[in-house]
This record gives sequence, structure tokens and C-alpha cells, in this order.
Amino acid sequence: MSSPAAGFGLADDPVVKAQNKIIETANAVSRQSRELSDILATAGAGWTGVGAAGFTSAQIKVNEDHDTIRRLLQVLMNAVGQTKNLSNANDEEVYAAFNAAKNDSALNGL
Repeated sequence: MSSPAAGFGLADDPVVKAQNKIIETANAVSRQSRELSDILATAGAGWTGVGAAGFTSAQIKVNEDHDTIRRLLQVLMNAVGQTKNLSNANDEEVYAAFNAAKNDSALNGL
């Protein structure tokens, strides 16, 4: 970490812990999405017609939501990584790096 006179600095340990937590969260979301898909497939297996269409629609929505969450977690991971790369940067540069990642993603407008 840099000296106080050199500007704002970030230790690697909290950044690595944050990245690991994001990875854990992404893995958990994917696992739960697969489990929900299996439940929907099992429950919908005996249905035909409108009932089957409801399960298919639910599966599509689960897949879309999972993809959105996965992309947002990747944006967060990139922002954390960029912050780590700016370990000797000042506050404004860290803020700019996060906003650059955010503005290239679905987080834009939040």
C-alpha cells in the first residue's frame, strides 16, 4: 500500500476477498438456477397444452433472470478488479474506473 502522501491506496486483501465473494455468489446463483430448472422440468413433465406452456414460460424467465444476474455480477467483478489495478490511484480515479465499467453494462441508469 502506498504512503498517505502518495494518495489513496487500496490493500489487495479486501479486494481479493470481494472478488472471491462475487465468485461464490455467482456460483450459488447458477447452482440455484439449475435446481429451479430441474424443479420446473419435473413439475411440468406431466402437463400438456396451456399448463405446459406455463412451465416453459417460467423456465425462459428463470434463464433470462439468471443471465441478467450473471452479467451484473461480472460488471461488479470487473469494477472491483479495476479498482485493484488502481491501487495507487486517488479517489477520483477509482470512482471513474467504477463508472466506466458501470456505464458499459446493464447497471447503466441505476
